[in-house]
Amino acid sequence: MIDTLALYAPEALFVEPYIKAALPGVTICSVDDEAEAAFALMISSTDIYGAGAHEDAGEDAEIDESSVWKTREDEFCRKVAEKGMKAVVLRCADIVGTGMTGFMRHLAEGIWRGTFLHFPGNGARRSVVHAVDLGRIACALADGDVTALERTVYNVTDGVNPTLHDLAEALAVRLGNKRISTLSTGPQQWFGRVVYGRRKYSMYTTTRTFSSAKLCGELTFSPTPVCEYMRTHNYDENSL
Repeated sequence: MIDTLALYAPEALFVEPYIKAALPGVTICSVDDEAEAAFALMISSTDIYGAGAHEDAGEDAEIDESSVWKTREDEFCRKVAEKGMKAVVLRCADIVGTGMTGFMRHLAEGIWRGTFLHFPGNGARRSVVHAVDLGRIACALADGDVTALERTVYNVTDGVNPTLHDLAEALAVRLGNKRISTLSTGPQQWFGRVVYGRRKYSMYTTTRTFSSAKLCGELTFSPTPVCEYMRTHNYDENSL
């Protein structure tokens, strides 16, 4: 087991407690700290592959060169190389966890306020990952031969790629069994499109899925199905 891990998690600081919980006794520091870490871990995003539809995209998929995530990854790897450390980049699908940000927080807030509505026949799927898995991955890397790693990039998902319908319903359970209404009639659906607007409607009806086969193969890692976790996990005072 390593002594120190350098962590960079822009827009996902909420994952740090999950990583700390999985690595008791390991010091978590910043990439900019002077502490000598065994390796550096970046929590990046599959948004680096660009907006719009994606289906089972792997690490070799085309990158959006104008993406802020491309800039962040390049800067992270430059700093890490200068310090003589190895860089591991986790390109995460939408992350679910306490204090989550981004798309999943937006969706949860819509469900809580009652402004998110189901569109019948919406088969759009969305890759997600639970923050507990990021802790498990960090632990697997820490237990492995990290000295053999160069700049390593992994996509991270739960491997299930739930429909937006199932994802929203699982979130609703987590939010005290909130009820989500369905726009059932033609006029209701038309009205829903108007209320949502083109951008939000597209976001809710576009499939964005990514492959984490490389991660699962190289780390012998079995991800946690996010919807099942939210529906069945016992959230007590010891849970994050």
